[in-house]
Amino acid sequence: MLIHRSIFKELSINFMTVILSLSVILFMERFVRLTRVFMGKGTEVIDIAKVFIYLQPSILLLSIPMATLIAIFLTYGRMAADSEIIVLKGSGMSFSQISGAALMLSSAGFCVILFISLYLSPLSMQYFKRTLHETITKKASMIMEEETFMEVFKNTVIYFKNIASKNRFKGIFIYRDSGASLKNPVVIVAEDGALISNPKEGMIKLLLNNGVIHTTSQKSSSEISFSKYDFVLTTGIERSEDARSDEIALFDLWKERKDKVLWNIELNRRFAIPFACLIFGILGPALSSRMGKMGRLGGFSFSLSLLILYYVMLIIAEGLAKAGKVPPFWGIWTPNMIFGVIALLFFRRSHQDSPAKRI
Repeated sequence: MLIHRSIFKELSINFMTVILSLSVILFMERFVRLTRVFMGKGTEVIDIAKVFIYLQPSILLLSIPMATLIAIFLTYGRMAADSEIIVLKGSGMSFSQISGAALMLSSAGFCVILFISLYLSPLSMQYFKRTLHETITKKASMIMEEETFMEVFKNTVIYFKNIASKNRFKGIFIYRDSGASLKNPVVIVAEDGALISNPKEGMIKLLLNNGVIHTTSQKSSSEISFSKYDFVLTTGIERSEDARSDEIALFDLWKERKDKVLWNIELNRRFAIPFACLIFGILGPALSSRMGKMGRLGGFSFSLSLLILYYVMLIIAEGLAKAGKVPPFWGIWTPNMIFGVIALLFFRRSHQDSPAKRI
């Protein structure tokens, strides 16, 4: 039908405009934190292109539901302001038919996000970390700065008093925090050293000369002098238990869901976020058509308020789940349940064409 195509066309234009804007904003926010690694000498355009591509799935998980709700409010808010919804109802169209384009858009978004969430996002995060590690390895010496405490490497702080040449340093101070490989923190002070990197193996290490290794614990401390010492900064090999939950494959999350709370939360999140897109597709037309003649600006402002409310609820509920106050299922799905009930109530009332109370 021509009317359906017209509504869907306007929805699609608004959706693409919003999602492109959100994708650029979210990408720049994340890329700014990586400027030390990906900007400056030794950076290749291909590395920046890879980062942009690998970050897109995780960005789309946020931007698609947001763009869906905003686009629906922009479109149906404009239609309500121009009295088009009243005219369409007067011509005999039911509200289900009027909102059909929004339901189609949200259903398409649901399918896309489900694929991204279950398969593409964890895979892209793995490739992103690999690209990040390869870039650090290739330009390890270039990202080092003298008289600066650097935290480029995980759990490690490095300080160089002087950079004698490209790969040689003097006045070296290293602090490595306790972790999976160390029971106690370690402090290393060395007279000088050289940086050795092997991009193929993902190995970066410092060859230290004439220094001291300090280790401390609650009961004792020790000090060891050395003339030569190889300090490994990174091996390029990360154990699966050290990986972030958003990098884990779906099958592995399912197997370990009972033993690891964070993995159980991530498993529920991967299904909950796609369903949020469906809920927004039901809530958007019903609510925007009953809020009066608010127009595009009003629709945009109100949709942002709903998104903020949804994600604040999700963050709070997820925090309760991480703290063990509520089960992961209820922590992740509660915002969807609340918004889903509200969406169905408003959609039912709009379908019955019963006036809603003005707020």
